[in-house]
Amino acid sequence: MSNQHNEKEFEKIMQEVELLDQQGKLEAEVHTVSETYGLHEDDDRNAILFFIAENLFESGVHEDYDTV
Repeated sequence: MSNQHNEKEFEKIMQEVELLDQQGKLEAEVHTVSETYGLHEDDDRNAILFFIAENLFESGVHEDYDTV
């Protein structure tokens, strides 16, 4: 895959993650990441969401993630 394609895919995943966060569907994941890496759930929210999106992108799970 091209770098440009990867960037577009990651942007799409990031948007999905942000939407899921707004819907309150990522609280468990956010809590796990914050506990594991010593991050604050609110103050470090953007970094946590980026981490979640990065993991989805690398694992390919994003294709099955439900955003509805």
